[in-house]
Amino acid sequence: MNKKSKILIVGLGSIGQRHYNNLIKLGYKDITVFDVDEKKITFQQAQDEKRLKDYKTIRRITVSELKKFDVIFICNPNNVHIKTALLCAQAGCHLFIEKPLSHNFNNIDKLIEICQKKKLITMVGCNMRFHPCLKFIKNYLEQGKLGKVYSISHEFGYYLPYWRPKQDYKKNYAAKKATGGGIILDDIHEFDLLFWLNNFADIKQSKFVFDQVSNLKIETEDICLAAFKFKNNVVGSVKCDYLQQNYTRNCKVIGAKGNLEWDFNRNIVWLKSHDSSKKLFAIKNFDFNKVFIDEVKYFFSCLKKKQKTFNDLKTADDVLKICLKR
Repeated sequence: MNKKSKILIVGLGSIGQRHYNNLIKLGYKDITVFDVDEKKITFQQAQDEKRLKDYKTIRRITVSELKKFDVIFICNPNNVHIKTALLCAQAGCHLFIEKPLSHNFNNIDKLIEICQKKKLITMVGCNMRFHPCLKFIKNYLEQGKLGKVYSISHEFGYYLPYWRPKQDYKKNYAAKKATGGGIILDDIHEFDLLFWLNNFADIKQSKFVFDQVSNLKIETEDICLAAFKFKNNVVGSVKCDYLQQNYTRNCKVIGAKGNLEWDFNRNIVWLKSHDSSKKLFAIKNFDFNKVFIDEVKYFFSCLKKKQKTFNDLKTADDVLKICLKR
């Protein structure tokens, strides 16, 4: 794959727009967009006429139409990811699918089978794995510097109406069961990070406690506490919600040689022990968009090398099963 790849972005919501802009920055020029709501495309053209007047669009997605493209970025609502991906795979296109892979298990096995048969490269969005602090923690653990790991904990929380200020949260996919909403799937990042940091060890026992406890006008759960006991004797947890007034995202790993702690808002990795606190890694003025750029660069690198990504359909499906079979 090269910068002349023919790319289609399906879904021009906030993440679809981000991928479009990042692909332009990376030098990809042959980009087409599609959204069932053509008003989104018109609106974006009005917002940035200089850049988006050159939008190439298609009016519908069919197998014959999709055969014109090399790579598809699937950024539409969760509940239509698989339906869209099946058409794209049948057309022989490589797939980048935004997280989560889907909101249920329907046709995922069929999609995996088609992609394997056609030798397609696939990746499901896992941009948080590209955060420098989390990459540092992953490397630190792999080198055994923390000694035996006892537990890994992740937390994420932010008040849902603040997520997309220009959009009525009640009309967003997150508010509805039918479109795959709810904090568990919306925050599948933290589950993915937990399993990734623990090398996807088999789960011995798990427990999810979740509910809608606020006055948010949504059909889905707004808070979840999940606990895991892995076969390698590590205990893990994820706490996530749509409720916190201050954006919260952090990770703590407890090991024999101390605690590794990271807070998204400070971007410092600390090693804390009984009588000391040491700054191991820090980044200043971090542009969060870089994790999305690095993610796309990695995906295209895998395409060029014809090697599977570290979050292909099978891996993402394994994480989804854990979160849906709660």
